[in-house]
Amino acid sequence: MFNRIIINDRNRGQFGGLVQEQLRQRRALFHEELGWDIPRSAHIEQDQYDRAETVYVIVEKDGDVVAYARLMPTVATVRYGQAEFSYLTRDATLGLLPGIPPHILGGRAAPQSEEVWEVSRVEAADKAALVTLFETIAEYAEAAGVKELITFTRKNFDRIVRGLGYEASVLGEQVQYGGKPYCAIRMALGARAAQAGGETEGFKLAS
Repeated sequence: MFNRIIINDRNRGQFGGLVQEQLRQRRALFHEELGWDIPRSAHIEQDQYDRAETVYVIVEKDGDVVAYARLMPTVATVRYGQAEFSYLTRDATLGLLPGIPPHILGGRAAPQSEEVWEVSRVEAADKAALVTLFETIAEYAEAAGVKELITFTRKNFDRIVRGLGYEASVLGEQVQYGGKPYCAIRMALGARAAQAGGETEGFKLAS
């Protein structure tokens, strides 16, 4: 039995242990396994997109975090000194994130709309956890009035999402990040077009 948990700034204290476990797993995957040079401590990975507006979607089973994702409104902004950040994909197009080419949207302006959110830092232990994670994200998005999600991630992510029965398409052009092909992708999770299937086995959802 999966437990599906939405964590925001109103209940983060209640679920602080799950948030910390997610950050620990993120460090293990994105830094230790994939070799990303990202903000981190000796134990966790955390960056400028882990803040008050951030919503964490966590799937738990038998006391273990088996899937997670990070959601951010595209209208959210925060200032650190002289630097202003919004969300990862947009900041990349503005040249604020070294290592990510600014042309990932092919010259399009990054969306800033209440109806468009970003999803990032996605991982699932297996297909069942992945299906549950996306069902939870879709339900939350619908309740929040979100029509689309955007992400910058591995090239095969659009096929994975379509394999789960949701609409997904590539934005802009493919780029090299960390020696692997990455691209920006949009997703519409309002209704599933098919039962889960397709390219979901043996994946690493790195975004």
